[in-house]
Amino acid sequence: MKALPLLLALLGGPALAAGPLQFDFSAGPQPVYSAARGYGSEPQQPQAFSVDVPEGNYRVTVTLGGKDAGDTTIKAELRRLMLEAVATAPGQRLTRRFIVNVRTPKIPALAGIAAGEVRLKTPREAIDEAWAWDGRLTLSFEGKHPQVQAVRIEPVSVPTVFLLGDSTVADQSGEPYASWGQMLPRFVTGEVAVANHAESGETYRDSIGRRRLDKVVASLRPGDTVLLQFGHNDQKQLASGKGSLASYQAELTQHIDAIRARGGVAVVLSPMERRGFNAQGEVLPSLIDYANAARSAAAAAGAPFIDLNALSKPLYQRFGVEGSKQLFAQPAPDRIDNTHHSNRGAWELARLVASQLKQVQPALAPFIAPDLEQASFAVPPSPGKQAARPLGDEAVAYVFAYFIENGKDGLHLAASTDGYHWEKLGGGAAFLRSDLGAGLMRDPCLLRGPDGLFHLVWTTGWNDRIIGYAASADLKTWTTPRALPVMESEPTARNAWAPEITWDAAKGEYLLMWASTVPGRFAASDGQSENGYNHRIYTSSTRDLYMLTPPKVMFDPGFSSIDATFVQKDGQTYLLYKDETRYPPRKHLLLAPVSGGLQGQVGAPSAPISPAGEWAEGPTALQVGRDVIVYYDAYQAKHYRALRSRDLIHWENVSDKMHFPDEGTPQRMRHGTAIAVPASLLPALR
Repeated sequence: MKALPLLLALLGGPALAAGPLQFDFSAGPQPVYSAARGYGSEPQQPQAFSVDVPEGNYRVTVTLGGKDAGDTTIKAELRRLMLEAVATAPGQRLTRRFIVNVRTPKIPALAGIAAGEVRLKTPREAIDEAWAWDGRLTLSFEGKHPQVQAVRIEPVSVPTVFLLGDSTVADQSGEPYASWGQMLPRFVTGEVAVANHAESGETYRDSIGRRRLDKVVASLRPGDTVLLQFGHNDQKQLASGKGSLASYQAELTQHIDAIRARGGVAVVLSPMERRGFNAQGEVLPSLIDYANAARSAAAAAGAPFIDLNALSKPLYQRFGVEGSKQLFAQPAPDRIDNTHHSNRGAWELARLVASQLKQVQPALAPFIAPDLEQASFAVPPSPGKQAARPLGDEAVAYVFAYFIENGKDGLHLAASTDGYHWEKLGGGAAFLRSDLGAGLMRDPCLLRGPDGLFHLVWTTGWNDRIIGYAASADLKTWTTPRALPVMESEPTARNAWAPEITWDAAKGEYLLMWASTVPGRFAASDGQSENGYNHRIYTSSTRDLYMLTPPKVMFDPGFSSIDATFVQKDGQTYLLYKDETRYPPRKHLLLAPVSGGLQGQVGAPSAPISPAGEWAEGPTALQVGRDVIVYYDAYQAKHYRALRSRDLIHWENVSDKMHFPDEGTPQRMRHGTAIAVPASLLPALR
């Protein structure tokens, strides 16, 4: 049947102070949305209609039906399911109502919460998911034959169920992806709001660092409920050595405490399983450790708990090895995403969550949809573009940023899928060159920041007081290099060598580290290094990579030190650095614990971890499986080396297991940085 065109006419301007907004959908064509008008159809998706409204909860009352039979599904904002396949007979009129939550990134100042904004991801949230944050109420009329006659919008004060979680909870912007969080509004009545603040690729730590928790806490009212489900990406923190089950529980408890302090009720959910079966057709337990950790933390805090991990297993098994594929997104005909769900899978999980809420949070029982048990899935796919894969759980590869010869040739990249066998990318050609300072690109340090961009810093010259900086979304196309004047405030500083860039999630800022010599500053160790150098590690922090805090000495070990980098293992932070003493020769690598965050106290160093007598520089560390691998430049021997450890105490030399490109030639790898990246980036770089 032919779909009813969108026929819209505004009976009154979008000014809620004058009363509810009334829209008649039968009086003529509706113009495209404009800010001046404050309402209209969305230009790229004409089935969608948006109205400017202040942040808050809104009751939407719709009149459905027409002269023909109708089949109407209504989604709000980023595909949040409000009404599912409502049938109307020819000439019939039905009235339905639901609550839509509208928000912006702004966070008001409250006791214990500073004014500011949620740190949205660019371009994902700022562009692809803009409907979730734009201060408009957007409705999308979908289905086999949508019949919408009228819409009424009015602000209301109702209980709110907030959601914080990862991509399996977050509103997904397009097919074939969906989450239980965006299906949940269908399973509640028109007397409660669902405010979904979950975001792809995130952890409890990200929720704090990006101020999503602050936003929720600032928005909730006493008695409101907050559902918390993380684990998929927290598990990757464990794999990379940047987190542990203990830190997961601590950050979860921090969420519970913050919500309770504002009078809210925190409900903890364990992460549902991925799709994976053994030979007996049983679901493989890929996230059981995090399910148990969530249960334990909830019990310790006395918080309600929903074991979605346990509930998801019989769901998948009921559909079977082959049948369960329909529960998961299929981005290509021959590929199943075994982590992220389809509309059907998200719908089934949302029904499980709603059913459990009736039991663990009795105050919400009256607001659960009365057809919860009898409902049948009938969600149509949303028209419009196909969404990018949600962040998180990407296949992982590794990239090594390095220089060759004296560094004049620019940035070089190598890649590996196992951390042992490295291939040069781009045929060995440079990916970026720079004429900053002395025109060198030595000691490149690469970081994938919370904005999804790759941030690169490097040494520009032997006697420069600046370091170089550039950024890229894909490691192929880079911004124009520019200088970061890290030591310009120290006019006698001789250099700024081997910079590192790290994201300090606890402080929400980038931390820069480098080595400099300021003559006369540490007289006790003068004369221990070549050419009058006497280095210490300096730091500066920045939120925007333009405005830098004044440089300060990170710590004084009592000897010349350079080439510092952080190592994370089992929730503990360490600083790996080089003892640069020449007289008598040391030139070895040391590991020291760091307490109180990245910018905290550096403890006493370990015994040297690099082989005795070998001059080492430029260490960089990767977590590969259970192992930490430290790569370093044995620059006297003119070879790259590698050490491996599972406890950071006992180290194994695994250099003979490594393959580095161009070893034994002038183009061999020199001092660089290895990081984990999405494997999908590599084909374009090869």
